[in-house]
Amino acid sequence: MTTLPLGVFAYNRQSASEPEIKLINRFLESNPTNLVEQIALLARPATQVFSYASGAAPTDAPRGLYSKTGLFNDDLFAVVGPNLWRINATTGSAFQIGGSLSGTGRPYATWDKGIGYERIFFSDGVKLQYYAGGTHATGTLTRSASITNQVIEIGGQYYSWNVLVDSNSPNGTAAHPWLCNPGTDPLLNMSILLAYGGTPGVDFSSALPGPNDQVTATVTGGPPATALVLTAVTDTTLGNSITTSVYSGTGLAWGAATLTGGGSETLAQIVIPTGEGIGALATINHFVMCAVSGSQKIFYLRPGSVVMDGLDFAEKESNPDPVVDLVTVGDVVMVLGEGSMETWYATGDNNNPIGPIAGRGVARGVIAGTAVNVKDQVLMVGNDGVVYAAGNPQYGGLQRVSSHGIEERIRRQIRAEKGFP
Repeated sequence: MTTLPLGVFAYNRQSASEPEIKLINRFLESNPTNLVEQIALLARPATQVFSYASGAAPTDAPRGLYSKTGLFNDDLFAVVGPNLWRINATTGSAFQIGGSLSGTGRPYATWDKGIGYERIFFSDGVKLQYYAGGTHATGTLTRSASITNQVIEIGGQYYSWNVLVDSNSPNGTAAHPWLCNPGTDPLLNMSILLAYGGTPGVDFSSALPGPNDQVTATVTGGPPATALVLTAVTDTTLGNSITTSVYSGTGLAWGAATLTGGGSETLAQIVIPTGEGIGALATINHFVMCAVSGSQKIFYLRPGSVVMDGLDFAEKESNPDPVVDLVTVGDVVMVLGEGSMETWYATGDNNNPIGPIAGRGVARGVIAGTAVNVKDQVLMVGNDGVVYAAGNPQYGGLQRVSSHGIEERIRRQIRAEKGFP
């Protein structure tokens, strides 16, 4: 049987008068069920539509999308025009963060998280800014009498107390609230229920599906506790929309109809003592590396700090070409310049905490904005128009991964951007 071969990448080489191979909106993947080519071409997933919680939905295409597992609840950050949006990873709802990012290109970004803080840093070639999240909204339920069978509401879910925790078929509605065994400390036990602690069917309703995903709870006073304090899981203004009420009964009161005090979402600027603009960013061992725009100079913020010391800087050493990108790979950072690249590491020396690894320089420049870390290898477009991969930068060297057709397209685009035909 005659087979129809599949093109595995786009190819168009006009100078050689070769026929064009088009590969549109597809990912290549090995496929053992295809007994001929052993490959499959998968459609690119559609872009998710977000629900914008504040202001009109922007119509411009995003300048950059950023997310990192384990930071800011895995939320997605999008730069659209001069504005920064945060998109909830669970609900898809988005809201605008205060401040602005200048320019029209993709801003640089990097992350850092330590005990008591988490931050995402942005630079737009001029300003260095960071976002540290907002405050978590809170609310307090105060007890002024004994707790019997009062019903309270938290974020649309209803809760009550009863020794028979499965009576009346609990399902979280007002008519059938989730039930908590009051014991000797009803508010403490309710805080445990909200965290899904204890034993289902004994300490709380058997049908309760899990912990409350909107709030965490603690108690104060007592024992027995006199107040139940709720804190929104989200650190955004969305926490202010979590409702609280006493549906039935007396002797309990909330401070407000919703949690309050959440948000205060805005970008904060870090002052560069020399007044220089900041371009590429990267993080290594909690040091935030900040490349000076159009220079081989790199400032760095020390772990946990958001104050820049004018003496905390280093310079690219192998060549004096400007740094155009910084990419973290494992425990090293690739410092990519217009004409060369180096591999830097954390030295452990407090006076010179970051610097290049001797003998790991490569005499190949990179086109700004093209470097990306894919599964611990850096892919980049070299200043010669060839796409390279650096597998493990600790071993040095580059591997060409582009075809002549792709390289021809890149070089034509480079000439067009410089105004040449």
